[in-house]
Amino acid sequence: MQITVHRFTLNKRHALTISRGTSAGSENLLVTVEHDGVLGFGEMAPTSGGAVAETAETAEADILRWRERLRSIAPWEIQKIEAAIHNDGGHAAHAAIDIAAHDWLGKRHGASLCALLGLDRAAIPPTSLTVGINPPEVIREVVPEILARTGARALKVKLGNPAGIEADRASFAAAQEAAGNRQMLWRVDANGGWTPETARTMVAWLAERGVEFVEQPLPRGRECDLPVVHRNSPLPIYADESIYHASDIPPLAGCIDGVNLKLMKCGGLREALRIIHTARAHGLKVMMGCMSESTLAITAAACLSPLADALDLDSHLNLLNDPFIGAAYEEGRVVPNDLHGLGVSSASANPVFTAWVS
Repeated sequence: MQITVHRFTLNKRHALTISRGTSAGSENLLVTVEHDGVLGFGEMAPTSGGAVAETAETAEADILRWRERLRSIAPWEIQKIEAAIHNDGGHAAHAAIDIAAHDWLGKRHGASLCALLGLDRAAIPPTSLTVGINPPEVIREVVPEILARTGARALKVKLGNPAGIEADRASFAAAQEAAGNRQMLWRVDANGGWTPETARTMVAWLAERGVEFVEQPLPRGRECDLPVVHRNSPLPIYADESIYHASDIPPLAGCIDGVNLKLMKCGGLREALRIIHTARAHGLKVMMGCMSESTLAITAAACLSPLADALDLDSHLNLLNDPFIGAAYEEGRVVPNDLHGLGVSSASANPVFTAWVS
C-alpha cells in the first residue's frame, strides 16, 4: 500500500484548560493509504499526559519511517501491519494507520465500518460535551452557549484546578447553576489533578450533587494510591491516563469501576476492541473519549461506540474549522452514517484539501 501524510490545523471555539494546561487548537495529520485504487483515510491528533507527548511532527516522522516497511502489505492485512510497527513510534501515529486501514477495508467491501463490525447504531449512548477549567464567571457564559448550540444531554466538567479544592467546587457549582433546570448527566474529569486526600473529599462532595462518575482522580504513575480513593467511594472511578493498553487493565481492575479508552492513546481500533473485551472480562464499564480530533477520527471512534456505556466524543463539536463531514450529531448522540468505510468526506472549500479525500 502507498501511504501519504498531510498536516492540517484545527482551531477550538472554546480553548480547553485541564489540570495540565490549556489548548486553543492543534496540528493534526491526515494519513491516506492507497491499494488497488481504493483510498482509506486516518487521522492523528496530538497526545499528552502519558510517558511521551506526541506531536504532528513526531507522528509524521514515525509514519514516514514505516512507509517503506508497509509498502508490501495490503490495508486488509491489519495483523501484519501491527506486527510490522509493533513497539515502534507513538500510539497516535499507530492510530492514524489503523483507522485508514479500517476505512479502506469498509470501502473495499462496500460496507460501513459499523456494519462490518456487526454493531447496532441504535445502541449508541449520548456523548458528553466538555467544560474546561475556567473561573466561574467564564463557565456561566460557556455552559449556556454549549447547551444552546448542541442541545447536549451530558456535560463533563474538568476539575483538578491547580488553585485547589475551593476553585474546583466553585467551577462545578457555576456549571450546574448555568445549566438551570435542564435534566443533565453530570460527569467530572480531574485529569490526575488531585491527591488521594483531595480526591476522597471531592468525590464525596460531587456525589451529593448528582455526578455520575469521576475520571482519573490521581496522576498517572500514582496508581498505587487508587485503592485508597476507590475504597467505599460513593461514585464510580474511571481510569483514563492510567490505561493505554488492554494489558494495563488487570492490575487495576480491583480499584476502578471503568476505563476511558481513546484511539489516539491506545493506537487504534484493534487495540480499542482489546481494551473493551478486557474491561468487560473484569466487570468494568467502558467509556470512549477523544483528544483534539476532527470529525474524521471521531467518526472512527463512533463506529465502536455501540459497545460503550458512556461517551465523550465531542472534540469536533468545539471546532471553528472542522475540515470533514462524517458522523452526524443527533439529539446528543454521535452517529456514523451508512456510507462505505468511515463514511467521511471533505468539508473544506480548499481544492487542494478536497483533492486529498476525493
